[in-house]
Amino acid sequence: MPHFALIALLVLLGTLLIAALVILAVRLRRLRTMQAEAVRQAAAEAREQFGRDVHDLVSSRLWLATLRSELAYRLADDDSPLRPALADVVQAIRQASADIRNVTRSFRDVSLASELANARAVLRAYGTDCKIEVADAELGDEVSAVLAITVREAVTNVLRHSRATLCTIEIVVRSGVVTLTIANDGVDPSVPPGDGNGLDNLRNRAAALDGMVGTILDPDGWFRIIVEIPRRG
Repeated sequence: MPHFALIALLVLLGTLLIAALVILAVRLRRLRTMQAEAVRQAAAEAREQFGRDVHDLVSSRLWLATLRSELAYRLADDDSPLRPALADVVQAIRQASADIRNVTRSFRDVSLASELANARAVLRAYGTDCKIEVADAELGDEVSAVLAITVREAVTNVLRHSRATLCTIEIVVRSGVVTLTIANDGVDPSVPPGDGNGLDNLRNRAAALDGMVGTILDPDGWFRIIVEIPRRG
């Protein structure tokens, strides 16, 4: 009997040891999985941070450089030897901006605050007064991105296609709907605004969030872009 008891005890200890080894192996596997996930997440965050840095430090400045070079091109005399060179500069900067967007598109966050600050700075630099009113409310990342892109596109059109002395940008939140209105007073009311690719892209972005984009041209030369998107906090 003592021998059977000893054998049973050894079998029990062996079983417990095997079970402990199995549990240890499972936990080690889980730990490796968690470590791999942590590395992947850290890499993703690093890519996102890189995208934000590229956008904030490079893309916005290229955008400003494009507008300034286009202005210099328009101011140059038709027979000036500088016009072909300026045209090449404009095209090169546009291509560089497109390359930056393509590199960072998959992980870049567009900053609404940054685009509003850029809009005020560039409009005032060109002699256009800019008034901005933004509601103090939390907006979802997707909504903020659409609004930021709309601000950039609208300001670009103001500088390229109008003689505005005043541009107003207003963001309000009412009944769960975010409304962005961008207006300027420099449009010729006799020339109907066109629906270019830029406006179509804005409409597609807003529609993806169950929103809409509309335009209004007043007889007194005021042109408005209105974006309405359901708030997603």
